[in-house]
Amino acid sequence: MNKISKRATQMAAATAAVALLAACSATPDGGGSGSGASGTTAGLASLVDGAGKTAIKDLTSSLGQPSGSKDTKLCYITRTLSNEFWGYERDGFEAEAKKLGVPYQTFDVTDESSITEQLDKAKSAANQGCKALLASPISATGLDTVFTDALAKNVPVIILNDAKGTVPGTVYVGPDAQTIGQTAADYIAKKLPDGGKVAMIEGDPGSSNALNRGEGFKAGLAKHSNLNLVASQTAKWDQTRAQEIASAMLTANPDIKAFYSQNDGMALGVAAAIAAKNLTGKVLLVGTDGIPQAKKEIQAGNMTATVSEQPTTEGASGVDTALWLLAGKKVPGWVDVPAFIIDSKNVSKYPTGMP
Repeated sequence: MNKISKRATQMAAATAAVALLAACSATPDGGGSGSGASGTTAGLASLVDGAGKTAIKDLTSSLGQPSGSKDTKLCYITRTLSNEFWGYERDGFEAEAKKLGVPYQTFDVTDESSITEQLDKAKSAANQGCKALLASPISATGLDTVFTDALAKNVPVIILNDAKGTVPGTVYVGPDAQTIGQTAADYIAKKLPDGGKVAMIEGDPGSSNALNRGEGFKAGLAKHSNLNLVASQTAKWDQTRAQEIASAMLTANPDIKAFYSQNDGMALGVAAAIAAKNLTGKVLLVGTDGIPQAKKEIQAGNMTATVSEQPTTEGASGVDTALWLLAGKKVPGWVDVPAFIIDSKNVSKYPTGMP
């Protein structure tokens, strides 16, 4: 009788703890009825090492090839597919799901600022029988309510590429956005040993990628006292706006030595502005993402470099991570898919698509 009473007390305490976590948005994460893992929300939480960070290659080596089934539907809430970068992220997700025989569904939005629309799509996805949610949030916290609810129902949440996430139990798959900005700054510093004036074209101020890349770039410049950031303005990921802003910057500061653009789409606009001033090859231009057109511009000499990400790999890795969790395997809170520099020295290695 005492043993039964003690066990009942322990179960009640565990239930209360889970309820308290959910109420505080420090979400429980679980295996169980929705995921096929441990059977309790605490079980899935124990599978995610929130402080852990492991390169995807190392994780695949240690955990092996994941497997799924026709009953394991995965849903991906992405951003606008008019930005080809997110198209490659989707392609990686869908191709890996197909390869592993897992049902999938992708939800995209109209444009890069559609925060409310993305939240609505995420809510819709949560009601589609998904065993795991994958998402590329426009805002760092914009989908947190959906993530919290999903984790409370034992549905793993995998964040692809952008906002690393604030809800405990989520897993981030992608690069470090601040490191991307720092990498661009360090690259420019090597190309400009004598220093000079530098300008930055920012993405949408509501985007975590824009904020973190900007912070990383400024932190990188701080290490190089001979580089002076004389202008920085948002073009909201828009190519035409970036061209107009870069042109105005060059008019105000004709001795700018380098531009950093927080994505390649805007960098194409900056390249046009530089060309209009007859400064192609004289002003450095470093973009971000590694989209195919940027690599063509590097080959043509119209761009200097891009800090290339690996969206196809990220999308596939998100599928693998979700399936590892559903199989009850432990994963780090950060699955690292690092970015890297592509310039004239190595651009020929990436003739098509995105890695």
